[in-house]
Amino acid sequence: MSRNRAIAKTSESPVSQPAFRLKPLAVAIIAVHAPLAVVAQEQTEEEETGRTIEEVIVTATKREANMQDVAQSITAFTTDDLERLRARDMKEYIDALPSVALVNSVPGRNSVVFRGVSTGSSEYRTDSMTAVYLDEQPLTTNSQQVDPWLVDIQRVEALPGPQGTLFGSSSQSGTLRVITNKPDPSGFGAQVDASAYSTRGGEPSYDLSGHLNIPVAERFAVRVAAFLSHEGGYVDNVLGRDLADTRDNAAVVEDDYNEYDVSGGRVAASWELGDRWSVIAGIIAQNSSATGAWESDPTLGDFKIVKFFDEYRDDDWHQNSITIKGDLGVAEFSATTSVFDRDIAYEWDNHVYEQYKDAYWGYYLGYSLYNSEYTFGTIFNDQQQQRFAQEVRLTSTGASRFQWMVGAFYEDVDDEWFYGAQNPALMDTAAWDAANNYAYYYASYYDHLDYPLAASDIGFSNHFVRAVEQTAVFGELVYDLSDRLTTTVGLRWFEYDRNEFDQFQFPHGLPPLSGLDTDGAYRAVGVEQDTALKLSAQYTLENDRMVYFLFSQGFRLGGSNSQRAANTGLVPQNYGADTLNNYEAGLKSEWLDNRLQLNVSAFYMVWEDIQIDNAGGVEDKWWLRGMINGDTARTMGVEVTWDASITDSLRFEGSIFLADPEFNSEFTLLSGEVITDGTTMPISPEFKYYFAVEYTFWNWRDIGDLWVRYDTSHQSEVYNGLSSAIAEDSEGKQPSWTLSNFQLGIELPEGPQFLLEVNNVWDERTINYLDNGGNFQAAQFGDPRFHNIRSYVAPRSIGLSATFRF
Repeated sequence: MSRNRAIAKTSESPVSQPAFRLKPLAVAIIAVHAPLAVVAQEQTEEEETGRTIEEVIVTATKREANMQDVAQSITAFTTDDLERLRARDMKEYIDALPSVALVNSVPGRNSVVFRGVSTGSSEYRTDSMTAVYLDEQPLTTNSQQVDPWLVDIQRVEALPGPQGTLFGSSSQSGTLRVITNKPDPSGFGAQVDASAYSTRGGEPSYDLSGHLNIPVAERFAVRVAAFLSHEGGYVDNVLGRDLADTRDNAAVVEDDYNEYDVSGGRVAASWELGDRWSVIAGIIAQNSSATGAWESDPTLGDFKIVKFFDEYRDDDWHQNSITIKGDLGVAEFSATTSVFDRDIAYEWDNHVYEQYKDAYWGYYLGYSLYNSEYTFGTIFNDQQQQRFAQEVRLTSTGASRFQWMVGAFYEDVDDEWFYGAQNPALMDTAAWDAANNYAYYYASYYDHLDYPLAASDIGFSNHFVRAVEQTAVFGELVYDLSDRLTTTVGLRWFEYDRNEFDQFQFPHGLPPLSGLDTDGAYRAVGVEQDTALKLSAQYTLENDRMVYFLFSQGFRLGGSNSQRAANTGLVPQNYGADTLNNYEAGLKSEWLDNRLQLNVSAFYMVWEDIQIDNAGGVEDKWWLRGMINGDTARTMGVEVTWDASITDSLRFEGSIFLADPEFNSEFTLLSGEVITDGTTMPISPEFKYYFAVEYTFWNWRDIGDLWVRYDTSHQSEVYNGLSSAIAEDSEGKQPSWTLSNFQLGIELPEGPQFLLEVNNVWDERTINYLDNGGNFQAAQFGDPRFHNIRSYVAPRSIGLSATFRF
């Protein structure tokens, strides 16, 4: 579904249309504005039927093409679409995507699922199955996908299904692409947006953004964008006592204590070197800070929680890139070099697990090392990622029946984190005394171990370092067998070198018994190569309609487990790449003189050698972790999207997604859990829809173009993780949800726009994420709190905004 507001028109508009003007919109609540209907009825028949849907140009195949001519399922949001959606982050546009689901428990912590292909949303060691691209660079991070703030964006493309031949590793189930607007030397342009919101039961919010395009010279231009956003809190941290009844949280009690701030900007410059060559260089930076918790405890009521720590999450990143393009006559040359650097730091309340650990392991079983005497603890993480990527492509030009593209890709990714459990009172507990007793004994056998332990308040630490170097070559051949029949063959060969260092200490400074000789460190290295294939055929029918068939493959890189883990015989020394095979057939069509665009795709996907992260240990080997290859899963379904310009003023668009994602073989995990034939994949909705209706009153009362709009999205229930899906645990099933939004706006003839919007119109309690991980732990204390903790979408908010274009 394209939501492009740029509409081709065969008759003049009732008012002049400046270059940046907003396009027709509609609403479901027209009856409320009865006087407006009189104006609408005065339009002529020609004006009522003269608008068609303009084409959307996409680069999903790494060459510009009309979205309706590309033989695969694509959804694209243009600049106008994103502004109409009022989309600033992933949540606000993924709701409108037919085949994409999002887990967003905390702002900035994003897990994206395409077509229901998933094993969970908290797998930090496995590679992501979904790739996220900013322009030409992959920014993929599993369970913490980068979420570029959408200011001055040219287009967002959602490509469901494997994209492995063109977009490589992690484009296994789909790819999200965010494409920025580039500098334009043809003319000056600027835009400023300001918004303010009031949230029911919460604090105010605001959003400021703007961009500026400056033609410095005939062939040189600079584009600048900047943004600043604040989301006020709506979750109350209420007074309560801990599970062991040893303290209260009075020091951190606060109403509306969850806040989210985002700021950043972008500078890009373009230089046309004659008629054939050009250079574009850019810098993008974004800083975000979330404070407080987005969780609610159903025992306490909506938007209420008991926390003993002021939680926070900071996420800062920047990207530098340069792209050189040249016309070689028979082909276009493109080379892009990009560098990405990201820093994440967070600290969260961990008192539920800490006190369960003390009660069960420390007191009941008598392990002094686990007995921190019901003191308070947090979970923290300091994480960094650096990525360097280089891609070079040659793309054929001209009108020949035979078209081709070849390219080479190199990427070097370094991930590192220091994760752990922190307890300010650790050194005053029995656990610290026990740890020093162990250190005294171990130090007599291992010279590299210290006694006494260095002072620390870290009860558990994990230092993880991973370097992955990847080289790939890829290509596509396109041949027109006739004027109507076109075939495509694509291939990608890749080789990767993975090197991992994983160190555990408990407490920090004391390695576990199983790792005394290595100071708790384990290393894994591996090199592997493979290929991915794509085949497609498309046949053009009469009247702008096309049918297609597509076979495509996606993959995730394999790797190696630590030698010590492999020596147990429970995990393999090496685990292989897993592969997703996609069989897809579809129709892309335009009807009623291009006033109706209807696209349908049916897919069947088979997932083989599924990578599963064993992160919880096995029996007495709590330290044992590693990747294994499971068996198979499959999903099949249908995607339908439409965009209808019913009249000159009335527009209706939407999408429907139906799927049946499940494992289709039996496999026993190291935990003893059994995936059976028919087990539903987690985070995998079977049904999703999006509808929007819009109406524009042209030149309303000679003031300006007034529009109203109503949209609604729905997603069926999903399991929150693999364990819940295996057990068919109702407490781990997130309920279905429906969200609706409303707009009333006006654009004046000279360009200013003013908008009233209502988000979450019906004030629904939509659950972004359901956490039942603490249920068993809290139940040991007979406490009904801390069960089935849910992260809600914000309650209803009402906003006013103004946009000025120059």
